[in-house]
Amino acid sequence: MTAPLLEVKDLAVRFGDGEDAVDAVKGVSFALDRGESLALVGESGSGKSVTALSILQLLPYPRARHPTGSIIFGGRDVVGADVGTMTGIRGNRIGMVFQEPMTSLNPLHPIGKQVGEVLELHTDLDAAGRRARVIELLQRVGLADAEHRLLTMPHELSGGQRQRVMIATALALKPDLLIADEPTTALDVTIQAQILHLLKELQRDLGMALLFITHDLALVRAIADRVCVMKDGLIVEQGPIAKVFNHPTHDYTRHLIAAQPKPKAPRTGEAEAVLVGKNLRVWFPIRRGLIRRVVGHIKAVDGVDVTLRAGRTLGVVGESGSGKTTLGMGLLRLIKSDGEIALLGRRIDGLGQTSLRPYRKSMQIVFQDPFGALNPRMTLGDIVSEGLKVHGLGTAAEQRTLVEETLADVGLDRSWSARFPHEFSGGQRQRIAIARALILRPRVLMLDEPTSALDVSVQVQIVDLLRALQDKYGLAYLFISHDLRVVRAMADDIIIMKDGKVRESGPAADVLGAPRDPYTKALLSAALELKMAPEGAVVTAS
Repeated sequence: MTAPLLEVKDLAVRFGDGEDAVDAVKGVSFALDRGESLALVGESGSGKSVTALSILQLLPYPRARHPTGSIIFGGRDVVGADVGTMTGIRGNRIGMVFQEPMTSLNPLHPIGKQVGEVLELHTDLDAAGRRARVIELLQRVGLADAEHRLLTMPHELSGGQRQRVMIATALALKPDLLIADEPTTALDVTIQAQILHLLKELQRDLGMALLFITHDLALVRAIADRVCVMKDGLIVEQGPIAKVFNHPTHDYTRHLIAAQPKPKAPRTGEAEAVLVGKNLRVWFPIRRGLIRRVVGHIKAVDGVDVTLRAGRTLGVVGESGSGKTTLGMGLLRLIKSDGEIALLGRRIDGLGQTSLRPYRKSMQIVFQDPFGALNPRMTLGDIVSEGLKVHGLGTAAEQRTLVEETLADVGLDRSWSARFPHEFSGGQRQRIAIARALILRPRVLMLDEPTSALDVSVQVQIVDLLRALQDKYGLAYLFISHDLRVVRAMADDIIIMKDGKVRESGPAADVLGAPRDPYTKALLSAALELKMAPEGAVVTAS
């Protein structure tokens, strides 16, 4: 019987010593054969990324240590291996693709140099040979016009293009094993599908094994042969994809499979128009030459009509760069826009910033990254009450009472008011961000990808919370997302955007159930493809 390429036996990972020690991984065991795909799936803090980093010995040693276990790769235990041994393995035999390509790439160097650096360190190729190999790699991962991209800087590429560069770097030396740690989390659904297709194609052509780490069960179904489900540092269930997903034996696995936002029931009757935009345009000038003359415009939003109604949600769907966030920012007058904008029947598009200020409390926003949106030096109580102080609303006692009521609304304990953002989980931080917006009792709430950075079960909790708050306060939501599962659970009406224009609009059930525009059909097709079970049956939980 042939030995597996990778065998992890009873692996434990501990950070710190004494009373402060934390056991991140507790006796994990699994094996991975050549050419096989294995997924480690679990929510944040489950230990899946720590397990993967242990394979390459990339943890912060000696603060991190392995009380027990071994990692046998190619017949050799790499736990505690010296630097020379690991240098020969990293890149050469094991490649790794990380979650956020922008932070993984050096912003000061062109992509050609970054991909070529691996070849310079590990091969004897001369400069011309390295250049030819880099072009070949970039072409292999589907980066268009590869030869002319060598001097392109990372910020000049889209998220999907940057991830392709990372994959090219990881595959430069044709490794036996590729570790992909949440490689599609930050990407649009169509780009997700493209990256997954690329990984599977490269795996097949190169005969390499794939260790895929994710919290998204739809991706697991699309890419893996087997799955290990992790919780609190333990593998609670593992086996072939079909067996685990069709007949789960552990309660946590059942919980993950069931953690899908439920579709929203259609609402009937008319509702008050709260915020109306007509022929909205956001054009950014292109300036060239010594005197910076305007030679054209980037039409980020180009002639869009929107109506937000009380107690209703308008979903805005599109890929990165489609203009959906710019539309929301222009509608709320957070960036310069042209066109008519009326809040509760009053035109606000012609108002200056001073005149507009009294209307600000009626139009609030919740951002995508709950940690980046909160001031790390402010306590929970100060963050939530900040809007009241800015607008001079209520006495100190009245403000404290309103803070307590709002915290209760979003499911947070008022006794936590003295805590700082880093003391909360991702889902709790998003609740704080919602509370900060809600305390001003706005009529309109713009939600910009509010669940994309969260685990699937936390996504469901936030969706349920937002729906409950909308019912209680009659809020009008502008819900911006590329995740059609969440949009289906939130939206009454939908507009599909591409290149600054609306490609299709209408009731959510009509647009998602019977799309007319080819672009809408492509989006739905990509989302459906990611939900297909191994046997070909559509997963109906979402």
